Amino acid sequence: MSSTENIVQSKLKTKHIVLPVVFGLIGVVWMFVSEFKSFGEVWLPDYINGFSILFLVCAILMVVIKDGAGMWRLWFLSDKRIGLKGLFRVRMLYEFTSAVTPSAAGGSTLEMLFINKEGVHFGESTAISIISLFCDELFFVVAFPVMLIFIPIQELFAISGGVATVLSLFLIGYVLKAIWVSILFVGIFIKPEALAWIIKQIFRIKFLRKWQYGAMRTAAEIRTCSRKIKHKSISFWVTTLCLSAAIWLARFSIVNFLIMAFSTGEGAEFLSFHDNIIVLCRQIITMVVMMIAPTPGGSGFIEVLFENYLGEFLPATGIVLVLITAIWRLLTYYYYLVIGAIIAPKWVAKNFGSKKLEG
Repeated sequence: MSSTENIVQSKLKTKHIVLPVVFGLIGVVWMFVSEFKSFGEVWLPDYINGFSILFLVCAILMVVIKDGAGMWRLWFLSDKRIGLKGLFRVRMLYEFTSAVTPSAAGGSTLEMLFINKEGVHFGESTAISIISLFCDELFFVVAFPVMLIFIPIQELFAISGGVATVLSLFLIGYVLKAIWVSILFVGIFIKPEALAWIIKQIFRIKFLRKWQYGAMRTAAEIRTCSRKIKHKSISFWVTTLCLSAAIWLARFSIVNFLIMAFSTGEGAEFLSFHDNIIVLCRQIITMVVMMIAPTPGGSGFIEVLFENYLGEFLPATGIVLVLITAIWRLLTYYYYLVIGAIIAPKWVAKNFGSKKLEG
């Protein structure tokens, strides 16, 4: 069995699908138990009317826009050579591997392989993956200072009893992202050879040697990417960055629509424009914090953080909070687990022979 096949199969084992589900359920159960005392005070029909259905449909539409923008970006970066089915496969497999690996690992490590199997030369698939990664990470690095222009830092991190913890985790994640974006920028646009030399020297350190091969491969991939995109136009970068922003803004808007879906009943009020912006900004912060989460896809961790960080914008605690969180994770997480569990085994069998995945 080749090393590539080993990597793919190790990430697509059945246990890697089960673990995120278990962690997520633990998070939801914890919320359910902690809010059980308030269930008697909440009558769910009071928070549901015709507008609720409309906003739920809008939340689902944001999922479609998010995945559509992701597929469009891949189609654009591949010079329009991948068909609709191939774009869908790559998108779902990318989201699936992101869901079944710790947040810091994500699905980017295998995206270039998914693209390559759709008929794109490996050097070009490497360039596509690194450009996508660079634009995604750049979105978060740029978003934070932009948020500070419009939202006071106290409002961005104002959660009862946990502001210091969230702020500390965010700063760690943000600094790591900023460093990573800087490395990618230097490697892609300025000195890919210098980056390769630096990586080689760093991974000669004794306790880092076991990662030396993977690090050198990454450096080689960045050099390949640099050669491929050296002469790209400004319009190319504007289009790619706009599509990247659309992916993330659509994803974050899902929560806004879910909150509004249960803020339209008797005694409830629509979120103001200002509150909607705060909800959006806090999700960007949450996504950066998720980078530190050790669980697959941030499962369990993100459910609890969601309650503490966005709970103040909900019309009620208890069952409404649990319901919103459950629908949110269903649309942004479990949906990809189900689709990926269907696509991944067939994809591995088609591309790596008839060997079965381990259970």
